[in-house]
Amino acid sequence: MSDGSDRLLGIQTRRGIAITGTRVQRVLTIDQDTESAVCVVRYAGDLDFSTVAEVREAVDDIVSRGCADLVIDFSSVTYADSSALGLLVWVDKRLQPLGGRMVLAGADRNVNRVLELSGLLGVAPSVSAAASVGDALERLEPAAEGREPSWTQSFDAQALVEGMSDTRTRVVDMIRPLGMPEASLFDLKVAVGEALANAIRHGSPRGAQDTITIKVSAYDDRVEVRVSDHGGGFSGSHVCSADAYAPGGRGVMFMRALMDRVEFSGCDGGGTTVRLIKRLPTGSPTHSN
Repeated sequence: MSDGSDRLLGIQTRRGIAITGTRVQRVLTIDQDTESAVCVVRYAGDLDFSTVAEVREAVDDIVSRGCADLVIDFSSVTYADSSALGLLVWVDKRLQPLGGRMVLAGADRNVNRVLELSGLLGVAPSVSAAASVGDALERLEPAAEGREPSWTQSFDAQALVEGMSDTRTRVVDMIRPLGMPEASLFDLKVAVGEALANAIRHGSPRGAQDTITIKVSAYDDRVEVRVSDHGGGFSGSHVCSADAYAPGGRGVMFMRALMDRVEFSGCDGGGTTVRLIKRLPTGSPTHSN
């Protein structure tokens, strides 16, 4: 997998000295992907109270200029504390009104542990993580609209809680021959399950008399699953409870965290369609190079 550097055009470089008992060189660079217009923010050094203001200023500047999809490259970040987490929360809130996304890429084991302890990846709607900048850029690439799928299969399922397991499994069995990794298949299974649960709970006013339509399409670079119900319509706005022990309210958060793209739209005659998009790895049977 390429690290994506061959596609990046430099925007700005800032260099400075952070004083933390000793002199430590820090470097901030911002590049823009020539194919997707995603901005990549690379920071080398300690990301703490003494340095976050500079990064925030730079990020605010590029977002103001129209860059709403960001990759934050953590591969050279040597230290991150609560100030760094506060910066990421601010970026998330800055991007949400714009429909933007932020992918945290390449964090080492120690920094990743800080991110995991914060719970940020579980509650911030726009934030996800990737192993490298290249993986992050691939995730943020817009789906190539207008292409015809290699194949499409659809079926209807009764709006029954008892049938959810069979429906999830059926969708995964359709996709498995495409060569998607097991971890990605599980992610997709969970996202489909959350969409089904919402369709049954909120989009099936007549209960078992209603049906939910599932449509699976395979493209050369991605898989799309559409789950459609007949309820009153849902915008997909993130409504996660502030109560960590609340029994529900996390489905949309899970879908956005696990999929590369999630869209909500109204159906003709009422109801909601949830469009779940997961990219295929390079070298899969339907992926063109």
